[in-house]
Amino acid sequence: MIPVLQVTQRLIRFCLRGMFLVLLGACASGLKVGDIPPTPPPGVHVGNEIALLDSAPEKAVALMTSDGRVHLVVVTAAGDAVHLLVTEHGVERKEQVGTRHYGYYSNLAIADDAQGRLHLALKDEHWILENGVWRLAGENRCALLARAGASTACVVVVDGSELKTPAQWGVVGVGGGLGAGALIPYRIHPDKLVLGEAVGDGWSYRSILDHHARFSANLANIDSGTLAGDASGGLHLLFFAYEDNYYSARYLSSRLDQVGSPDIEWRPADGQRVMLRTLESVSTSPGAEWFVPADAIALAVDPQTGAALFFARHVQKGLFANWTDASVSIRDGVFGEPVPIPVKKSTPRRLAPAGNGRFHALVTVGSGLAYLAYRDGGWSEPVRIGEFGAPSLFLIANSSIQIASDGRNQALAVWPTREGGLVGRWIEVD
Repeated sequence: MIPVLQVTQRLIRFCLRGMFLVLLGACASGLKVGDIPPTPPPGVHVGNEIALLDSAPEKAVALMTSDGRVHLVVVTAAGDAVHLLVTEHGVERKEQVGTRHYGYYSNLAIADDAQGRLHLALKDEHWILENGVWRLAGENRCALLARAGASTACVVVVDGSELKTPAQWGVVGVGGGLGAGALIPYRIHPDKLVLGEAVGDGWSYRSILDHHARFSANLANIDSGTLAGDASGGLHLLFFAYEDNYYSARYLSSRLDQVGSPDIEWRPADGQRVMLRTLESVSTSPGAEWFVPADAIALAVDPQTGAALFFARHVQKGLFANWTDASVSIRDGVFGEPVPIPVKKSTPRRLAPAGNGRFHALVTVGSGLAYLAYRDGGWSEPVRIGEFGAPSLFLIANSSIQIASDGRNQALAVWPTREGGLVGRWIEVD
């Protein structure tokens, strides 16, 4: 029998997806996938479509390692976790990881370490791939993972009561109209993000973000936060903060070896005592009336230079159907000017570094998927690489869209199909 909570979550997702499709249809009226050419612009080369998985995916993560191969871990609609090793010739290896039932709200993140091992955060399990064998290394609380120099970083969402964050009061209205409703006050301790580092087969927690701020953090959805690192050990975190029924995007640039005195005590449920130093994130607003859209949170970092790129949106006042998406660069903590993406009424989805200040990007228009390259401070013309979808409204198709690169000019783009599978294309920029 399916748990009541799982049924409720799926119903909520079904309703939200239906509302989104209605709004999208109204906003993108007259716009067709065919408006994006299938012929690549100069300097961009697109490979043939390759079949990766014949099962409907729930969500996926992808990682390119230093050998140029891509490790793809997919949680299927049936609840399995499948690991695929993909080369330019297709799927080289396929295997199941774990034996439990996994789903959309299960933790799913992947990163490598300086020893050449892969770390996989899968639900509450920490798996390690070493010498070609997956083994269960222990329990997991990590929601995000990333390689930063010689270290592997982890981000955990921690209940505010464990951290004793300052209590916040709010009011919620219940009941009917005509004066019959009631206002009920509530008191919460905002949840926060804790940053840790892989040590052996476990995790050593170092820092806490925004301990004294009023807002909460939540990484349950796949598009609520993203973590990336560079070769020098720098970490870049982009996430959504929630306060009084509103959300905003925030950014942190830090290092795991950053000097600072631990001043916050964390008492996990297992009875340990962990001392954390405080870090402060900043607002990501690149200018007046620009914001990070809830359906387009993405972040990529050039491994060599540490330059970062993310997406932002501007909506013309009074015209919901008229918006502009753009990329915003971050260099040495300074936000650049928004650079518009040359695809009208699109939704930017994923970013990956391409080296030398360049980036790979995927955007969607309706059910169409397009690739663009960011280089020399601007965007290439788009090329249509496929159509994505899901066989059921209960599946969020864009949660399985991925693009993987470790900072080279090759990248693997991955997306789900309406027939219930997963496909991909290798893409290369000159």
